[in-house]
Amino acid sequence: MFGYIKPCKPQMRVCEYETYKAVYCGLCKQLGRKYGPFSRLTLSFDFTFLALLNLALQPEQDAPFCSGRCLLNPVRKIPCLKDCDELNFSSGVAMMMFYYKALDNYNDGGFREKALAALCIPFARYAFRKAADQYPAAAQLIYEAISKQSLIEEEQCDSVDQACEPTALVLSGICGLLSEEKSQQRVLERFGYLLGRYVYLSDALDDLEEDVKQHSYNAFLLREHLTSPNPEQLAAIREQAKGSLFLTIGELIKTYELLELHTYKPILDNIIHLGLRDTVERILKPKETELR
Repeated sequence: MFGYIKPCKPQMRVCEYETYKAVYCGLCKQLGRKYGPFSRLTLSFDFTFLALLNLALQPEQDAPFCSGRCLLNPVRKIPCLKDCDELNFSSGVAMMMFYYKALDNYNDGGFREKALAALCIPFARYAFRKAADQYPAAAQLIYEAISKQSLIEEEQCDSVDQACEPTALVLSGICGLLSEEKSQQRVLERFGYLLGRYVYLSDALDDLEEDVKQHSYNAFLLREHLTSPNPEQLAAIREQAKGSLFLTIGELIKTYELLELHTYKPILDNIIHLGLRDTVERILKPKETELR
């Protein structure tokens, strides 16, 4: 996941934002405890959301919050979620995805990306094996998705829907692992599928200009059979992508409302109803400014 599933902070109450930060900080500490200090560099909003969703699906109970210190500001104590199964699962998925991201950068990146990836891969491989041993079902889902995505890119697939499919399927499967109740599993799988589609579309839209410069795979460009689009053509692609993303968010909201959440619903409501759309607008804003 790439950091596109985050809250709309201006619309959050102070207590909700403090709780969100406590889960975020708890995930950071969990990564450090489980996989070493460098793993904290993989921290993202997406895996914080995964932890929050997992927590919200559990029967209502007192969350294990405590006061802790941050390496970036060691003087001030901050609220922090303690070690728990939900943080452990989210950190494990984060490290497995990071390993494949490092491999991808090493195989397809420029000189700088290859050099950084070469330094990261030994650590990432160790973390991957540790996480995969604990969560083999998630590891298999991620492996299958990466394999399918690689094939799609090798074949230069020009279908945006097909390009979205591996990311949609892996998040469908991972979200399905969050509950053992069959009816809830089906809703979670549909929710995860749409969330994965949103993440992939957002990432492809966000990388549009960079992919043009680097001649990298981008389904939006291939669909229009463009290799060197002019500003007007890029604007048209962004407008179409925006429409697809907002339709996906609309379907995702309908599915989200079917979930049985016991806690943290106001925070999750903010992310799903406001944060996703706000993220799309933020992706588009600087690109629109460049065209003027």
